[in-house]
Amino acid sequence: MALDYETFGGVSVEEINNIALAFIETVEMLTNKEVIIYSDLSNAQNVFNENLAQNNQLWLAYYGNTDELQNIRTSWENWVGLQYTDRGVVLGVNGFVDRDIYTKEIFLDDVSEIPAVDNPNDEPINTQSVFYTVKRGDTLSQIARIYGTTVQEIASINNISNPNLIFPGQVLRILTNSTVNGDETRGAGSITYTVQRGNTLSQIASAYGVTVAHIVELNNIQNPNLIFPGQKLRITDSTNTTLNPISQDGYFYYTVKRGDSLWTISRRYGVCVRYLARINNITNPMLIYPGQILKI
Repeated sequence: MALDYETFGGVSVEEINNIALAFIETVEMLTNKEVIIYSDLSNAQNVFNENLAQNNQLWLAYYGNTDELQNIRTSWENWVGLQYTDRGVVLGVNGFVDRDIYTKEIFLDDVSEIPAVDNPNDEPINTQSVFYTVKRGDTLSQIARIYGTTVQEIASINNISNPNLIFPGQVLRILTNSTVNGDETRGAGSITYTVQRGNTLSQIASAYGVTVAHIVELNNIQNPNLIFPGQKLRITDSTNTTLNPISQDGYFYYTVKRGDSLWTISRRYGVCVRYLARINNITNPMLIYPGQILKI
C-alpha cells in the first residue's frame, strides 16, 4: 500500500511529517500491512524526514537520467519503485500512462488477506461516539467545548499523554454528552450506560473503547452473554476510570494474555504493530507470550 501525499496546503514540514505518520500508522493498524511512501525527488529530499524513511520504503517519481540518482541524497538510501515516465504507451489503452520499474523489496512480507475492519462511523450503540479530525489551530480545549466534554476525557480516550500537543489530520474519538433515549449518564469521572434492546456486551465495549472483560469485572456480571434492556452498566467510575494507568515514563503497561497477538493488542489500543514491536524491542512480531509485559 502506498501513501501518495503531494498537496500540502501550506502546512509546515513538521506538520506534513506528523500527518503522514498518523496516516501510515492508522493504515498499518487497520490492515496489518506495510506502507510505501510515493514521492517526487524534491519532497523526498526536502520534506519527508528520516523517521519516515527508516520505517517505510520509497516509491520515487523521477523522469530524469536514473544514473544521476546515485549522486543525489534523500532521506532514503535507495528506492523500491521508480516511476520513470508519465508518457508511457500500453497496447489497448488510450492516452499516456505511468510506467514504473520495481525491485523485489516492494513485495509485502505478509501476504495474508487484509482483515475485515468495522467502520468507526457505524457505531452499534446509537451515536455515543463521534470521530473528529483535528484542523490547523485546534486545541483540545476548543474541541472539548464544542462537544460538551472535557480535555481530560478526550486525552484519556485517545491515549494522549500531552494534552497540549495535537496535530492537523489527527483523528480523535469523542464520547458526546448528548444522549439518545437517555441511555447514558455521567458524573464525577464515571459513565453509566443503560442497556437497550438488542445490545450485546461486545457492542457496548466497542462503542466505549473498552473490553468486555472490563465491563464484566466492573459490574460483577456472571454471564457475559446475558444482559437485559434497562440494566445499568458502569463503563468507568471514579475509582477505576481506566485499566491502563499512565506511568511516569509516559507509557502504560499491558500484560499479555493467552490468545493475544500484537495485532489484536494494537487494534485495542489504537496503535500500529510496528510501533509496539519497536518500543518493546520485539524482533519477531508474531511471537509474544502470556505474562509478557508490553509498554504502550
